Amino acid sequence: MDERNIQGKIFKKIREERGVKLKDAAGTTISARTLIRFEADETSVSLEVFEQLLRNIGICYQDYFSEYLPLVEIDQTGFLTEARRLETLGTFTAIKSLAIKTLKNEKVSIATRLYIEQYLSVIGETDGPQIIRDNRKIVLEHLRSLDKHTVNELYALTFILRTIKEDEFSDDFVRRVIQENLKPIKTDNFFSIDKGERSLLLLNSAIALLSRRGFIEEAEEYCLKAIELLKEHYNNVTHFMFHLISFNYILAQIQLKLNKPEGVELANKCISYIDAQIALTNMLGDSLTRDRLVKMFYDRNKTGIDFEF
Repeated sequence: MDERNIQGKIFKKIREERGVKLKDAAGTTISARTLIRFEADETSVSLEVFEQLLRNIGICYQDYFSEYLPLVEIDQTGFLTEARRLETLGTFTAIKSLAIKTLKNEKVSIATRLYIEQYLSVIGETDGPQIIRDNRKIVLEHLRSLDKHTVNELYALTFILRTIKEDEFSDDFVRRVIQENLKPIKTDNFFSIDKGERSLLLLNSAIALLSRRGFIEEAEEYCLKAIELLKEHYNNVTHFMFHLISFNYILAQIQLKLNKPEGVELANKCISYIDAQIALTNMLGDSLTRDRLVKMFYDRNKTGIDFEF
């Protein structure tokens, strides 16, 4: 199947699954003959006509793209598909080898470069051979050049900020990322909710980075604004509680760095929350998160006030 020309075939699949006859789908929008050609991907239709065809069979863009997106590989090199398979198998060194092999291709799109950098940041392999370092430079320059980022760029930035070196992104760029993502995204459909989630993840990483760089009071101010933003504009996102707890984890550490007693109180609440979660689910990941948080809280606590855990 030609992944670049399957819109009509997917429309036909959805239409037939819903039991809508071809003549009813065409309606007065286009002729049945033209619809037959469109469904065979022999011709295209205007956006206005396509939107009316969707209405004719009683679906919206979200329904259509839920079928379309899994069949379309934005990364034409196949890196993403293979990397996901290797990730499932837990063979992370093979992902690095795959990245090097992919980058040797003469024509590597920026989308593929973003996926590669995202994976290498996650597995901690950003200081590999020159070809990997060159890719990182290209990706960083691309991200720095933009005033607004796409969903995939937001996600890549999130992981890059966790492995960033001092000279790769300036403090002003980090502030720009924070300020951009403190602007609420209207989350009224699947796609905007997904973008909102990724924006929150990036905001979390950027605030944590600002704190690590020593701008602690500023990071606290941004973190409080992020929590307010989350409660006011993102209470309908799928992982609302995850984001709320994550920002509170950061806020507790920031306030401990500032020797604020409320940092001790918040840290107690964070550990109490995760203890309840462990008691309920008994997940290894939660236990590891608890151990990591306890260490970070104790390392940052200079208040002289004892924790309750």
